[in-house]
Amino acid sequence: MQWLRIKLRTAGVITAMALLCGCAAPQITPLSRGDALVIVVAMSPQADGAVKINNDALASGVSAGGGSGIAVGGLWGLSCGPFAVLCVPLGMLAGGLTGSAAGAVVGVTGALPEPKSALLLERLAQVQQSHALLAELQKNLADRAQRHWRLAPSAPATVLTVELQELALTSTRDERIRCIVRVLVTVQPQGIQKAAVPKLYEFVGPYGKLAAWLDESSDFVDTSLTSASQQIAAQIVADLAAN
Repeated sequence: MQWLRIKLRTAGVITAMALLCGCAAPQITPLSRGDALVIVVAMSPQADGAVKINNDALASGVSAGGGSGIAVGGLWGLSCGPFAVLCVPLGMLAGGLTGSAAGAVVGVTGALPEPKSALLLERLAQVQQSHALLAELQKNLADRAQRHWRLAPSAPATVLTVELQELALTSTRDERIRCIVRVLVTVQPQGIQKAAVPKLYEFVGPYGKLAAWLDESSDFVDTSLTSASQQIAAQIVADLAAN
């Protein structure tokens, strides 16, 4: 019974630690219907505009390795008897770090080969010449926003600022590609001088075969960018109209 009580107490400590680590996501303030609204869409000053291809195999390897390491470390910590309350968190931390390192070694081998990466980036750059993501996002936001608010050309009005933080691609071990778009949104209400807290919005597209991304006769890349701008615009307007 004493051993069971120690285990239960340890589980409670771990749960409390997890809860303390959680942070509430920033929220944007909804607008009243009919308010005047200025929409500004731009590239983030911190963004270099370069598209990166991230290795999903690396992320999944680190995650799987870390998870296994945490489990093993936790079991080791339970062997400390009455000191399990201290040993379990330390064991989980050490096991997680070791497992993550091992998973990273495996995941690195799943990166998209350099020649294919170059072709993929070239294809995306080609599409972007005629498919301006920022302009499309501005239009989608305006189309949706005008159903709720009065669009104004300039202040005085509430200012909605959308900054493109990143346009990236990710690849898997079997050469499936997806698109990720992240924007940072701030809403500065009219007449309020206090700086608004920004909120991050993210679009993660479905995977497609590398061949589809590289096919110049296909509209797969255009469709991916359009889906990103439409879904992000829908999320932003839904939050602003939630009142």
